[in-house]
Amino acid sequence: MAGPEAAVLVSDWTAALAPHGLRPLHVVGQGMEGVVLRVEGDLVVKVWRHRTAEELAVLQAFYEAVSLPVPTTRLLDVVPVGERWASVEPHLAGEPMSADLRDGDVAAVADVLDALAQSPVAAPLTGLPALPGEAPLDVTGGFAAGLADLVERRASPVLARAVPDLADVVAAVTDRLRSLPAGTPALVHGDLVAANLLVDEHRRPAAVLDFGFLTTVGDPAFDAAVTSSVFDMYGAGARRTEGLLEQELTRRRGHDPARLAVYRAAYAVLTATCYSASGSDGHFAWCAAMLGRPDVRRCLSA
Repeated sequence: MAGPEAAVLVSDWTAALAPHGLRPLHVVGQGMEGVVLRVEGDLVVKVWRHRTAEELAVLQAFYEAVSLPVPTTRLLDVVPVGERWASVEPHLAGEPMSADLRDGDVAAVADVLDALAQSPVAAPLTGLPALPGEAPLDVTGGFAAGLADLVERRASPVLARAVPDLADVVAAVTDRLRSLPAGTPALVHGDLVAANLLVDEHRRPAAVLDFGFLTTVGDPAFDAAVTSSVFDMYGAGARRTEGLLEQELTRRRGHDPARLAVYRAAYAVLTATCYSASGSDGHFAWCAAMLGRPDVRRCLSA
């Protein structure tokens, strides 16, 4: 739940949660989507700012359909809290993995992506919005084709100011996407940044968090491309991290580097204005820079 929100205290929520038998202990985090509180009984409560009961029911069905060897979130209950809705979830133990990869971390990240790539698929896994304000990705004609349609819709004039030949880039990206051979469908996380991977004291995967940003059933190569690039988006060693992860994921699953580059370009167009409609944030700058990278351009022009 990244993003700013006015500071809150446990006492702000004690009375509202009491009718549901929930006693908050401390605030875990707060952001654009809401507030997360640790409550008694080894639980957490997420009080959502805007999600409706119907939207949370879709999310609840999604998590019930996830089948991974690593624990993930479950929505045990959905309850009204004043004018908002809250989800009651089990507390998942572990610490967020550092974006600065250490010995063994590359294998741990690759293990999670392997598990996603081998996960069984079910209809509820395609039901989440592709991005905030978007419908679920239409994968009836294939994942890459649905992604191409979304790229065309998401290409913005704001991004065009930073990437003057954006129309040509979008045409190349969508053409490449629609010509990609289909991959074996699997669960795609879409946003496996370091903060969304908890590890135990031995730095092994302990939990995977926060599905819902480009989450769907699709090509595991998309997760490989995006994860390797966004795991450490802004660090001084970002390209090193990308290279280490890509090398390991390609060794394991034989990913075509050109396919990964096309998916990275698609991700950049899709998400450039997700956090700032004006393009004034670091994510936008990162996406514009990705679309200008020589290796990405070479794959789009090949």
